[in-house]
Amino acid sequence: MQRGTVVQDPLDVWVARARDGDHDAFGEIVRHTQTQVYNLAYQILRNPQEAEDLAQVAYVRAWRALPNFRGDSRFSTWLYRIVTNTCLNRRRQLGRSVELGDDHLALAADGQLQPESSVIERQTRRELWSAVGELPERYRTVLTLFYQAQLSYDDIAASLTLPLGTVKAQLSRARRALARLLERDEPHE
Repeated sequence: MQRGTVVQDPLDVWVARARDGDHDAFGEIVRHTQTQVYNLAYQILRNPQEAEDLAQVAYVRAWRALPNFRGDSRFSTWLYRIVTNTCLNRRRQLGRSVELGDDHLALAADGQLQPESSVIERQTRRELWSAVGELPERYRTVLTLFYQAQLSYDDIAASLTLPLGTVKAQLSRARRALARLLERDEPHE
């Protein structure tokens, strides 16, 4: 590589091509982001089938809205905002509480456990995300965006249309609430 050469993120290239109507490029975007999108949808909906369905709906909405993407934020932030809004709207339509299911937890940030992962690690992750599922929606959402989607504070604020200070406060409160839940469930001798 030559000195001073800037390496462009493949996602940016696919977005530019998809904005020009390239369906294959959008397919690459989906392939590149589908695990994070599903994990986010699942953390909001807590139902694997609904998460899968709403992830697809969010991608259709993103495809249709792609010409309006101005690039003021990262594409992933824009996409996660669409996913979040799609899922929250669905939850409002359903007007019911979410189901908790340990069998379908998004256990790792990339959505897959490596074969060498220990039973203890899987159990710890299961317990952690089960506890996250007990938190209020606003806390679940910021934790998911920060730890699974790996968004910055600024990107979370943009994605949820919240002030930066609110995001930081919610994340701090979410961590404290999660710690209290985990301490409560810890076996005492």
